[in-house]
This record gives sequence, C-alpha cells and structure tokens, in this order.
Amino acid sequence: MQNQPRPSEEIAVVPQTPREDWLRDSVLSGFVATFAMTVVAAIAYAFARSVGDANGGTFTHWLAGLAENRLTERTQDALVVALAVNLVMGLVWAIIYGRFFERIIPGPPVRRGLIFSLIPWILSLVIFFPLADVGFFGSKLGAGPLPTIGNLILHLVYGAVLGTMFAVEEFSGIGDTADEHRNAARAERGAVVGIIGGGVIGLVVGLLISPTLSDLANRPAVAIAGAFAGAAIGILVGSLAGMTEQREPIGER
Repeated sequence: MQNQPRPSEEIAVVPQTPREDWLRDSVLSGFVATFAMTVVAAIAYAFARSVGDANGGTFTHWLAGLAENRLTERTQDALVVALAVNLVMGLVWAIIYGRFFERIIPGPPVRRGLIFSLIPWILSLVIFFPLADVGFFGSKLGAGPLPTIGNLILHLVYGAVLGTMFAVEEFSGIGDTADEHRNAARAERGAVVGIIGGGVIGLVVGLLISPTLSDLANRPAVAIAGAFAGAAIGILVGSLAGMTEQREPIGER
C-alpha cells in the first residue's frame, strides 16, 4: 500500500470559482487600498512641491516637473472629478482581482496583490498617460524616470494593501459553521452599505462646512476629505450594525 502524503506535502488545488463573499471583500479591500494609495500620493506630491526646483540639480528639477505639469494642473482644476475617478477605478480593479486573479496568482496574499498591481501600473503608463497628453511613461512631464517609478510605488502600495485586506478572512479565526459564515457575511454587507452611505453623507457634510474651512483648503478638497472620513466611519458603523443581527432567538438561549 502506498504511503499517504503528509498535510505539508499535499498539492494545493486552485479553486475553479471565486469564494462566496468575493464581491463584498473586493469592495472593502478596494476602498482601503485606494485610500492608502491616495494618502501616499498626497505625501509624495507635497514632498515634490517642497523640494522640487526647476533651476536646481537634475533630481530637484525632476521633482519640480513631477509636481508642476499639465496633468497636475488639470487635476487641481477638477479635484473632485479626479479623486472620484481614482476611487471608482480602484474599486473596479479590486473587483477584477477578487473575481479572477486572487485565486490563480501563486504565493501569499501580499505577493498576489503586488503581482496583480503590475497590470494597472503598465496600463496606466501606456494608455492613461498618453490619453492625458503626457506621453508614454510620462515622457512629456520633464521629470525623468520619476513618473514611472512613482507610479510603480503607488500601485505596489495599492496591491499590497488589496492583497492583504482581501485575505483577512483567511486568518480571522472564522469557523466553518454556517452560522459563523452568515454572521461574517452580515457584518461585511453592513460594511459595504456603510462605505456607500457614509461616503455620501461625508461628501454632503464636507460641502456644507467647506466655507468655514476656506483658510485650510478649498471646497472640493474639504468635500473629498469628508467623503473619505464618512466612508471610513461607515465601515465601522455598518459592520457593527450587521453584527447586531447575530443575536440568537430567545427560545434558543
């Protein structure tokens, strides 16, 4: 009789279909990953503006070209639209990852997310940049290799967070019982509703209070900040609201 393989020697079988909760987890993971990428982009932009010098050395000249160019000018003129498009695209790519790629890319969650992020990175360089009239790989920005490198870093941040967040349930200690999976699904549904509802409420509140914060930021920036803050709060409130449905009937206690 042949020896049975040990658990560590078993060959991993790639599932043919995505897991049951892939859409909810994709939306949640995509939002968090897009938020992380946006924060890193804002920090990088602030650094480039403060250090960049059009009359300085090569590197500072590149930074100046990265901070002040036709693309950033257009983004500033339509900040709300730019951030909204960024969020939508972040969610779309997350849904594509959860539906098709998460189960076929090998390795741990972070590596799966990093490998996947190379797809939108390459497409942004050869499709989005030319459409934005800044040339392939941002060649018309006068920033040397920084557009390519910076864009890669942003997408790697997105991919790392996306892969990690999407796989959280694997390590969350949720059991295999139907009740536990239903409870987790309720919490996730509540979080998705919280993201959407909180984002809308935060956007409206940001627009309403923006006149009082004109010394700190313009109206679009305050509105977008309010939307992100509202969505973040919505995740928490929605998850807690979903978990309140987990109470057992009185007769079963």
